[in-house]
Amino acid sequence: MEKLTPIYDLAHEFSEATAESIFLTGKAGTGKTTFLKNLRNNTRKQIAITAPTGVAAINAEGVTLHSFFQLPFTPFVPTPAGRHNLLEKAKISGIKRKIYRELDILVIDEISMVRADILDAIDTILRHHRFRPNDPFGGVQVIYIGDLYQLPPVALSEEWKVLEPYYASPFFFHSQVVQQQQPIYVELDKIFRQKNADFIRLLNEVRNNKLTEYGFNLLKSRYQPDFKLEDHEDYIVLTTHNAKANSINSEEMSKISGKIHQFKATIKGDFPERNYPNDAVLELKVGAKVMFIANDNNYPRLYFNGKIGVITEIDELGIHVACEDVDEILVSLEVWRNIRYTVNKTNGQIEEEELGSFTQFPLRLAWAITIHKSQGLTFDKAIIDAESAFSSGQVYVALSRCRSLEGIALTSPIYRESLEINKCVVKYAENKLPTDTLTQKLNSAKLKYTEHLLESVFDFKFAIGLLNSFLSLAKKNSKSINEEGKNHIEKLHQSVQDLKSVADKFIIQLQYLSQQHNPVKIEERIGAASDYFVTQLKEIIITSTHSPAEIYNSEVAKEYKETLKMVFTELSLKKHLIAGIKNDFSIEKYHQLKDNFKIPRFTIKFQDPFMQEDADKMPDDYPNVRKNSIGKIPSPNLTLELYRKGMSVEEMMETRKLAQATVEGHLLKFIATGEVARSFFIDDEQAELVIKLLDLGETTGAIFSAMEGNLTYNQIRAVKLLWETTKE
Repeated sequence: MEKLTPIYDLAHEFSEATAESIFLTGKAGTGKTTFLKNLRNNTRKQIAITAPTGVAAINAEGVTLHSFFQLPFTPFVPTPAGRHNLLEKAKISGIKRKIYRELDILVIDEISMVRADILDAIDTILRHHRFRPNDPFGGVQVIYIGDLYQLPPVALSEEWKVLEPYYASPFFFHSQVVQQQQPIYVELDKIFRQKNADFIRLLNEVRNNKLTEYGFNLLKSRYQPDFKLEDHEDYIVLTTHNAKANSINSEEMSKISGKIHQFKATIKGDFPERNYPNDAVLELKVGAKVMFIANDNNYPRLYFNGKIGVITEIDELGIHVACEDVDEILVSLEVWRNIRYTVNKTNGQIEEEELGSFTQFPLRLAWAITIHKSQGLTFDKAIIDAESAFSSGQVYVALSRCRSLEGIALTSPIYRESLEINKCVVKYAENKLPTDTLTQKLNSAKLKYTEHLLESVFDFKFAIGLLNSFLSLAKKNSKSINEEGKNHIEKLHQSVQDLKSVADKFIIQLQYLSQQHNPVKIEERIGAASDYFVTQLKEIIITSTHSPAEIYNSEVAKEYKETLKMVFTELSLKKHLIAGIKNDFSIEKYHQLKDNFKIPRFTIKFQDPFMQEDADKMPDDYPNVRKNSIGKIPSPNLTLELYRKGMSVEEMMETRKLAQATVEGHLLKFIATGEVARSFFIDDEQAELVIKLLDLGETTGAIFSAMEGNLTYNQIRAVKLLWETTKE
């Protein structure tokens, strides 16, 4: 591809160096796909790529909007009742919630097909799960990519009856969230596909609903009703319906004598049939006209998505294709991946997980293709049969697939009404900004983003949101948690709330100093604040892991621990960031700290309600609770037997259905007797360090604090128990 343009560079900087949402558009062939690929591969931010359909998601190497946000397929009504209903019915898993909370950028590809109410539903979900009800998309930067002059969103008449009272049109830009937060309109302006000045001008006239008489006559000059495919083998037919495209391909294939070769796709794991990017069984012959449906990943690149050629040979090496500019291309297999997003347990970063793959030759019969499937493709020569065009923009899509006016043959007449572009699309395009204005906005947005990141380090809204949900859990399950446990949650909440109050005042100070353009004073204040907040956070983190809770329901215990771990992780990240920026803050430094963060090992100590000595505390109306009875083997001894069998802590937890703290508590009883090895808990090098601190008279709590979360209480206890026997 030719050198990219200043507008392209501006779009990249807006996405990377600001928090501004952008609408990235441009005529067909201006590099939108290239932009998305570069963003995906190079961004330092936590990113998720989505699209409205399965095939579009696979091609963008992302996931569908409906699966990522667990959206219903019914219309979403943007009212308080509609939002409540959506949040109540959406089955959002714990992993999904973590992904939403980590997300920096949400990319929505093929935005032209996304209906307004879907965006408002996504906005509702992100605001709720990120605990930021007043921020559009919960503070996530959204990058909308697509060409509104192409296929519009689908709104069936019965659906539109429900939605019409709330939306001016089905297009994404009429969603309530976009009306609240308008994205910066960035249009890529260099056309890599078309070169002919008259043709470029004609396409612009169609896009802007300003078709001149000269332009219309130019288009009519390409009307050739007697133009036959069989006389022009280097052309492809663009038609409106699948049935017609399939019929043409079948008919032309049958004219070729010779053997039909079948190529069966290799499908691994989870890859739904509706998302197959090509035929599961591809039938080809030597002499067949084919089209590449992927870009060549090798260098030099011999083909691109939409390049047409003819099969010259099929042998043990593979499929050989000749094109107008290349005598022979030995086609390699292409792999498409079905992915989902997950969270790395070590550092909390968003990662891709491959669910399945589809491997097939990237070829499709190419005597004919539908206009719908031609989106994103480029053709040198095309026969356009658009007589039955059924949506605005369809004729424009067909025309804009072509490199030149001379390469177009119209076999059906073109009428002005079939070229009409939706008026609200044309009006929205007036939001396009000149390059100079975009540059000015970028410079101010960069400064704002630096300030935003700095303030976000001291923003405890998310931690308070987690603790509010923790309080709700305790209130909802009041009978299942003892009073001490509930008091512990309230104490945590109050501690973080107090810290948030101080942080909120500090953020106001930072904003004032920023307005005064006083970087030296800002640096001084950050240094002093860092020491204070790190000290406070250390104490709160230690408190969070030392819970006096007794929980009499296994499901509640699981949710309790998961929520407490999220609080622990969020506060540990805050401590890591605040300590890291003490002497230096920049966007680069922030991303380095985020990249280097490792979630400290989390163990929670709360009382085991299943132990013999606690059995009398459990209410009789909890049937799921197992109570030991006199004469049975004590619970710690049962765990010891599993240890002797060589099980790990995780295996013991699964076998006995006990919490990690309980299993470790059982085993600690046998450290002093020598029945459980100290090395099961901690390696010798770490143990020696703990012993030195014990010899100096340090307490368990002091040692834990000194280790800053790198050792757990139980690891320290394992050393201390054995150390005490040597002192006796």
